[in-house]
Amino acid sequence: MKIRFLAWLGMLLLFANKNFAQEQLCLAGTWNFQLDAANLGEKNKWFDQELKETIALPGTTDEAKKGTKTQGADYGILSRAYKYIGPAWYSRTITIPANWKNKEISLFLERVMWESKVWIDGRLMTIQDGLGVPHLHTLGKLSPGKHRLTIRINNDLIHNIGDKGHAYTEYTQSIWNGAVGKIQLQATASTAIEDLQVYPNAEKQQLKLLITLKNPVRMKVNYRIVDLQTNETIFNKTEGLLAKKSQSQESERREDKDQVLNLDFPIKLWDEFTPNRYRVVVKLENNEETSADFGFRSIGHSQSKVLINNAPVFMRGNLDCVHFPLTGYPSCDVKEWERIFRIYKSYGLNHVRFHSWCPPEAAFEAADKLGIYIQAEAIWIDWWMTDPPKDRPDMLTKGLPPGLGQNPSADQYTQQELERMLKAYGNHPSFTMMCIGNELGNSDFNVMAKWIEKLKLKDNRRLYAVSTARKIMPVDDYSATHNIPNVGSTYGLQGGRSDYDLEKNYSKSNIPIFAHEVGQFPVYPLWSEIDKYTGVLKARNLEVCRASAIANGLENKDAAFHQASGTLQKILYKSLIENFYRTPSSGGFQMLSMQDYQGQGEALVGWLDAFYDDKGTTDTTYFKQYNNEVVTLARIKKFVWENTETFSAGLEIANYGRGDLNTGLEWKMVAEDQQVLGQGKIPTLAVKRGEVKNFGNIELGLGKIRAATKAKLMISLPGTNFRNEWDLWIYNDSVIYNDLLNSTSNTVGRSVGKSAGIPAGNENNVSKSTKALKNYKVLETTVLDQNALEALQKGKTVLLYAANLGTAEVSRPLFFSPLFWSNVFFPGQENTTLGALINDQHPALADFPTGSFTDWQWESISKGRSFKMKDWPSNLEPIVQPISDFHLNEKLAAIFECKVGKGKLLVCGYDIDPSKQQGTKQNPVAKQLRYSLLKYMGTPAFDPQVDVDTSQLKKSFPFIKEAASGVPAEFSTALLYVKTGDKAPVLKRSTSYKMTGEEGIWEWDGKYAWYGKNMEITINPPQGVIGELYLHFEDWNNESRSAKIWMDGREFMTGTLDKKGKWIKLFVMREDTNDGKLQVKIESMAGSNAMVSEVVFVEQK
Repeated sequence: MKIRFLAWLGMLLLFANKNFAQEQLCLAGTWNFQLDAANLGEKNKWFDQELKETIALPGTTDEAKKGTKTQGADYGILSRAYKYIGPAWYSRTITIPANWKNKEISLFLERVMWESKVWIDGRLMTIQDGLGVPHLHTLGKLSPGKHRLTIRINNDLIHNIGDKGHAYTEYTQSIWNGAVGKIQLQATASTAIEDLQVYPNAEKQQLKLLITLKNPVRMKVNYRIVDLQTNETIFNKTEGLLAKKSQSQESERREDKDQVLNLDFPIKLWDEFTPNRYRVVVKLENNEETSADFGFRSIGHSQSKVLINNAPVFMRGNLDCVHFPLTGYPSCDVKEWERIFRIYKSYGLNHVRFHSWCPPEAAFEAADKLGIYIQAEAIWIDWWMTDPPKDRPDMLTKGLPPGLGQNPSADQYTQQELERMLKAYGNHPSFTMMCIGNELGNSDFNVMAKWIEKLKLKDNRRLYAVSTARKIMPVDDYSATHNIPNVGSTYGLQGGRSDYDLEKNYSKSNIPIFAHEVGQFPVYPLWSEIDKYTGVLKARNLEVCRASAIANGLENKDAAFHQASGTLQKILYKSLIENFYRTPSSGGFQMLSMQDYQGQGEALVGWLDAFYDDKGTTDTTYFKQYNNEVVTLARIKKFVWENTETFSAGLEIANYGRGDLNTGLEWKMVAEDQQVLGQGKIPTLAVKRGEVKNFGNIELGLGKIRAATKAKLMISLPGTNFRNEWDLWIYNDSVIYNDLLNSTSNTVGRSVGKSAGIPAGNENNVSKSTKALKNYKVLETTVLDQNALEALQKGKTVLLYAANLGTAEVSRPLFFSPLFWSNVFFPGQENTTLGALINDQHPALADFPTGSFTDWQWESISKGRSFKMKDWPSNLEPIVQPISDFHLNEKLAAIFECKVGKGKLLVCGYDIDPSKQQGTKQNPVAKQLRYSLLKYMGTPAFDPQVDVDTSQLKKSFPFIKEAASGVPAEFSTALLYVKTGDKAPVLKRSTSYKMTGEEGIWEWDGKYAWYGKNMEITINPPQGVIGELYLHFEDWNNESRSAKIWMDGREFMTGTLDKKGKWIKLFVMREDTNDGKLQVKIESMAGSNAMVSEVVFVEQK
């Protein structure tokens, strides 16, 4: 036992252990109250006066309907029904019991936002300002009887940390005023325990205790340990405590003795599988008693994994951003946190990251009980918060806070808050990781690293990191990031396949890397959710969105849109998460998030709503197939096959369970009608804990498939619930040819030529299926020209391939994946859709196996156009309807049919133009969809009921010839491509740039480069786009040039250059461009100057 002797100096205590067994007096109930909007209360001595109103505590001014009653919707967030920011005063009479005479009394406030000042009988006592920890105010000795207790709580910006981090924000929890959780007076004897910190060591069978005493004297101490699983006392020992008093009452004096409790009982470890908890009770001879709950849990890390009790752990995490929409503040109730963490467990999760905030004691206690690993944080300040935003008032950050290390107010607060968090919650075994904060891009990382070094020396019971994302420092024990500096991305989708991983990136790190904030796929809301906001926060913003849907005739589509977009989200998460399991060096992931995010432009990205209620799109059984302690994996090179091929897959097991495995695998492929297409068994292999094991390949001929079918590959561990499955699509190319060649109806035809997008005279170059349709009577065309319009007027049938038609005024580009996060918060995205709703029962899709959402078979053809239906007849129902983001609610159509005069028109905006499907490069999905459409058009079922005139067609389907581009192929999609000296740079989607600081343009052997000592490039891309910036540096005359680059505050080096030059690739985050500006500074470090010849910005889609 290590004993810290601390003389009692009337010092301010900053925290309190929940298990301190002081005598307590609950102060919950009615208090006197008064707002102080003019901030005159202290000047006018309100602490000596009777306050005019009343309020219930625990509670907030919002709950009491104090402050300004608001009207209308706040932009991009929930609206507080009553809003107040500033000082508010709370007072009441307290009665000190007679048996508290000569006892030291404190006021305990479990959670306050933000600063609390306390007066007793008009005398100022103490001030506290913790956001993530309790406020404990020292009141000293109070005479028995009545006293006036007054508290001034100020929820204004006390320290300049801004208002975007979740510890202090309107994004989610609200900037509330009040006191919540426990509110009580606590009384202790003169000699008592102020703090108890527990350091378990299972390997040594020891328990080290750090005890802080006030007014220490010589007395006996009893130590008792209780097994909280059985409530049995398993250790009980009394020994003498030698204490020396302080030599001075004016200064602190500590004397440390290192002792331990040697334990004589079998120790049960704490982890996610067996969250065994204990309680140590320390009782002084004067009956002052303190207890602390703990678990025997060690922590460390290997090159790639967090080690809990020396065993590798794969962190399966989710972000918590303070979602409590009924109250507007975090719950202090253990049962509520148990409810939340049981939901985590039901989805196979074992980890929560509290994004830029620290939860109350109840969250740690619940996590201890259920085996959840917690990462707690204190702050979020990034570059975009420091400068006033241009034309984005919603992005304005209160205080415009400078980064840490250059922000004295926030620096002092943050260091104190981190230490307070360790003292308040450090005993909890669930508290496994601490990070200063989120994306601290504009902070001084060297300064922050020193803070972390100090914390690590003080308390080694967890892992530490400086910041999520932005930069990895040598002091970091782990990092949650989306990009490993100078290495590459930590996550990403690679289309309809599962044969890839990210080992080449993760393996280059020497600490565990967690993929940062993965997901962020929005789902269309159910309007019925609005009625759930019955508390202090109102969903007026969603009411605005619903009004937009009503105005555009989409009000009753919400359930269908919700299900389709939610199911798309489900398959994207499967693809993302399996990639981490396939990557042996991945340390895990942190999703953003399984629950909706209430702010930042209504980022409804969860399969749970903000109340943690299931939205009905992702069930636990399905999710745990690919997110669990043990996951079966299949490396499949593509999800779309033809029956002429042999299917193959590599099978693996990722074992992050409680021990080694000896197991085989069973696999089966079944068609949608449950016909078994193939099955087999893989012999038993040993799989170590923490290992990703290759079980070899399977193969299966697909020749017996006679019609297009959806199939499912299933893999399982015999005798367990561990199984996984993948949807596949298998097409029979010969069926397409034969069906149409042998058609007896003779109603399907083909017009070959310019209208079909095939040059006249080149018919022999088209695919077999194209030629097979040559003699039938459907006009297939890629342009709505006079030939097509005349055919319609004559009563002909026309299939319009419209993937390259339409302008921005009448169309939207097609995308497979949904837009990122929020169309409002990141408004520059080209993608404005959330997948598509498919009428899978429509006969046009009878021969194209599909569900009601865009599954992976749609991915390869999701390049093209959907069309805005605002000016079309309102009763036209699309066959495939892209889901417009709920902020826009445009009625869109990608496949639809209509009558035009006597003729019949079917429009397909997907990329299935047969002129592109040539030779061995034919896309089987495009062929199959085209076949299904044509077959339908040759039947009586093709009978469109909605009339459309030709003027509407001409307006919607203009053909705009794409201009030729001189951009290299690898940069063909660039928003910006400029070579020095070019008079016509490529600038797309209103992107612009400006080069300043250059001393001129240098010509060398017909090539050109800007040169200068200090140059700056300002790029103005669409707001909120993500991508890569490429800069080509030159050193034509071999001066061994080098340069330093700053991009939005992050620093990079070119290294030494030579005559060949060098491309520098920089990852551009959405936060970099969300203000519509990307700032790049270049400083020459070696050689006579820096030289840049090309600048390229490529959007990542």
